[in-house]
Amino acid sequence: MNTKKITREQHNYRSELTITALLLSGVGLLYTDIPFHIMVQTFIQRLGDATVSVKQFLVSIFIEPFVQLEFSDIVGILMIVISLGLMIVQIRKRMISSSYESHSCPLCDSKLHRVHRSRWQLWLSKALYLSSGYFHCDTCDHSSLRFYQKTPHLHRG
Repeated sequence: MNTKKITREQHNYRSELTITALLLSGVGLLYTDIPFHIMVQTFIQRLGDATVSVKQFLVSIFIEPFVQLEFSDIVGILMIVISLGLMIVQIRKRMISSSYESHSCPLCDSKLHRVHRSRWQLWLSKALYLSSGYFHCDTCDHSSLRFYQKTPHLHRG
């Protein structure tokens, strides 16, 4: 009980010290001749110059290269992006079709048990927008990652 009382007194003491420091700083600023308005104005000008520099830097990195591209380059980049998208769709379809629907081992036909997935397996299922499960057979020590199409969750009302 005494420790709580001491901490409350210390807290009040800190508050009083802060108030006193602010009061003395204010009085000191009234008696000195520090040009704060010039310091603030210089800070704002330097901040504006820095903002312009950052803007020019970002434009030179991200916008100027695309402006200087030829039409054939833009078409080539577009074709690469489309082919990568189609490749991901194809990989996704193959993963779904190669997964087994049953919960029995494909080697020994024993029951599979679901185990925790590793980080890369979680990342892969999120990247391909698939539900996945990692299953292990205790009989033959077979493990496999199975993918399923994501189904929308039912909202319970």
